[in-house]
Amino acid sequence: MTNSETPDAALDLDNPELTDRDIERMRPAREVLSPAAYARLTEVSEVGLQLPAETIKAFALDGDDWRERMADVLVKAAKAKRAA
Repeated sequence: MTNSETPDAALDLDNPELTDRDIERMRPAREVLSPAAYARLTEVSEVGLQLPAETIKAFALDGDDWRERMADVLVKAAKAKRAA
């Protein structure tokens, strides 16, 4: 296949289009995975993040729990973004 050709989705045997029946049969991951597997997929990960000093100061001025409060703000922002 050349770059100018577009593949026919109907002929993609490795990635067939979902049918209405397939979609109706879908269930949330927490219902089909073992509790251990679901916990691994949803666990909190520690990462390094570079932020402007002004941002950190704004949270740090309100107390020693600034990391937790900042994490809460980021979690709320991520949920709002997913909901949009």
